[in-house]
Amino acid sequence: MASAQPGVHALKLQPPCVSHTLRNGSNFIKWDEDLSTVTPVTLHVDPHGFYLFWTDQNKDTELLDLTFVKDVRTGRSTKPPKEAKLRELLDVGNLVGRLENRMVTVVTASDLVNVGQLNFIASQEDEAKLWCEELFSLATNLLSHNLNRDHSLLKAYVKLTLQPNAEGKIPVKNIGRLFSSDRKRIENALESCKLPNGRVS
Repeated sequence: MASAQPGVHALKLQPPCVSHTLRNGSNFIKWDEDLSTVTPVTLHVDPHGFYLFWTDQNKDTELLDLTFVKDVRTGRSTKPPKEAKLRELLDVGNLVGRLENRMVTVVTASDLVNVGQLNFIASQEDEAKLWCEELFSLATNLLSHNLNRDHSLLKAYVKLTLQPNAEGKIPVKNIGRLFSSDRKRIENALESCKLPNGRVS
């Protein structure tokens, strides 16, 4: 038929859209079964949707590249802690809803073998559901997995700014870790910009 459409259609990809809730952050409890630890944290996602990061009460920040996230679960798909004492610490009376429905489990993998989980507890079921849905959407965005040069540089810059030192400045050693294969060029670039270049390693 002359009016038939071609078999291949252009797919319109949308860039990541980070909601105000994820950008502003929410209070969660991060728990670790192996270490039997419970830590209050504030979860955030940067405005570009590159990283999930959390800050504890000591202002220490950890981050996770969202392209390493393979799944985000809540409700029946999660595995509550087996240890009774840990479960008791998490299932406190002032939180609303069933423990499983307040859990957010982030499944990560850098390859097919090294699979891990991060476990968080929200204060309410609706909050856990919102974070679960939006994190999964960001993690599976095709544009995030296929960055152009400019966005790759922006992603590197965002990573550096998310982990400043106590003075709010970017440590030189963090730059070294980000570009570890090119230490000499890092030192030369920092020197040419009249920036500190010691302790790159």
